[in-house]
Amino acid sequence: MTEQRYSNTAIALHWTIAALLAFQLGLGWRMVDLENAGAMYAPFQLHKSIGILILMLSLARVIVRFTAPRPTAAAGGWGGMLASVVHGGLYVFMLGGPLTGWALVSTAKISLPTRLFGTVPWPHLPLGAGWHEPAENVHSLLGVVGAALIVLHVAGALRHHLGRQAEPNVLGRMLPAARPARAGLGWGIAAAAALGVAFALPWLIYTARAPVPVMPLPPSSIAAPDEAAATQAAPEPSASAGNTSASAPAEEESAPPGWQVLPGGTLAFQATVNGETVDGTFGGWSADIVFDPAQPETGSIAVRIPLLSVSSGDDTRDTMLKGEDFLGTGTATAQFRSTSIRPSGPGRFVAAGTLAINGVKRPLSLAFGLKVAGNKARAEGSTTLDRTAFGVGKGQWADTGQIAGPVKISFAFDARRGEK
Repeated sequence: MTEQRYSNTAIALHWTIAALLAFQLGLGWRMVDLENAGAMYAPFQLHKSIGILILMLSLARVIVRFTAPRPTAAAGGWGGMLASVVHGGLYVFMLGGPLTGWALVSTAKISLPTRLFGTVPWPHLPLGAGWHEPAENVHSLLGVVGAALIVLHVAGALRHHLGRQAEPNVLGRMLPAARPARAGLGWGIAAAAALGVAFALPWLIYTARAPVPVMPLPPSSIAAPDEAAATQAAPEPSASAGNTSASAPAEEESAPPGWQVLPGGTLAFQATVNGETVDGTFGGWSADIVFDPAQPETGSIAVRIPLLSVSSGDDTRDTMLKGEDFLGTGTATAQFRSTSIRPSGPGRFVAAGTLAINGVKRPLSLAFGLKVAGNKARAEGSTTLDRTAFGVGKGQWADTGQIAGPVKISFAFDARRGEK
């Protein structure tokens, strides 16, 4: 006897997977919208959990398809052939999407542990880093193709249901409460509307947050010492000096020169995540430097860094770093200002001062080397800071078990003496 409806197990799996796929597609696109807001981490973890759930349910659906009786095809000819192609493509999407996502996470540069729905630990696949880019490309492609296949599947089911078929109640075969003839159409419309709600749900759950403002920065150049600094550095004129005009050249000669930072410099950081080194850089930084190697104590250094310019070579990691748990809070800027500079060896110096990251200030010393050739100089240096002392890494990231507290900062740049 020909089956008129799918089994209850097949129906339950079909609609559960359909709802999860609709939500998963919406969640994937919503995560892209959240990139600039730095709020991608939480939906990304949920996306991983739902992906694994879809994978397990899809495997169960494949088993049921080949073991439980099912109705014959609703249409033959080219229509039936197209329906078979769409069905096959949907199974590739249902299985391939989670598998490529799993491979993508397993080969990421930063190893983020996966806990299904924050509870059950899930292992990574034993794949090399070379699998990351292909997995990412295929995963993205499957998202677009899968969405198109779902639309084709719904359109085909409606067409077969409303067309002149030998078995008109096509929708009723996969609905939990089918009725004779065309009574399944209302259920089908309701189901399609429910899938639309599932797709839109991520936009309701993860509401947009306003982008973190970046304070405008002055040009990346070295200003001459201001009038107050010049006055403070200048010696008091003595009574025997005659008149004040005679002492003016001495005041100008005693002022340390300003330096203009030339393009091409780097400001880098190095952190340790799960025992592995992660390197990154900041762009758009600027500095005001007044310095005389012969009289380092008269100099001053001020550096400004737009924190949202961070780049570590991984989009997911960069989104996390720009988020409110890491660098994307307050003014999203860091500033270092020296209070003293002293020599530490031939061509070596230490600038002691204060570093402020999003308003949290801590003392910091920068060790650097300087090579001067005429009006040009090459500066290279480094320091190490404790990220937790500046509130970088909140919530679960405040613990140093996964991301170490010490972060190495290094810089290298060329500069030219005098006006810009």
